[in-house]
Amino acid sequence: MAKIGTFGEIVFEISPNKTQTFKDFNRTGSARWNDHDIIGHKPKSEFNGPGLEEINFTIILKAEFGINPIKQLEMLREMRDTGKVAPFILGGKPISQNYWSIQKLSESHKVIDNQGNLLNAEVQIDLKEYYIKR
Repeated sequence: MAKIGTFGEIVFEISPNKTQTFKDFNRTGSARWNDHDIIGHKPKSEFNGPGLEEINFTIILKAEFGINPIKQLEMLREMRDTGKVAPFILGGKPISQNYWSIQKLSESHKVIDNQGNLLNAEVQIDLKEYYIKR
């Protein structure tokens, strides 16, 4: 088994019995600045510190890869709806000293069988950094 990483209770792994990973990982961050107007001159810019970072990625949930798409989607929805924050671990190391919260989930139910079972889904996850004062 190759454990790629985790976010909360979601484990990204590749093994003979289970494959759950992500694609299209994007990370953005910015600085916080304020501009103060000065009569007759250009504004004076003041650096206030770093902003909160955001990441987004897509998880592919396929029953044929040993994943229960409904169970995983329910877990993600609960994390979003309860405001749970968690570290994001990638390659055995946290990607930040802070935790992350789910800001948005966008689900695409790709394959549903004739019994109404979800067999294949993709979920776009938008996370926002949760600052932890140390």
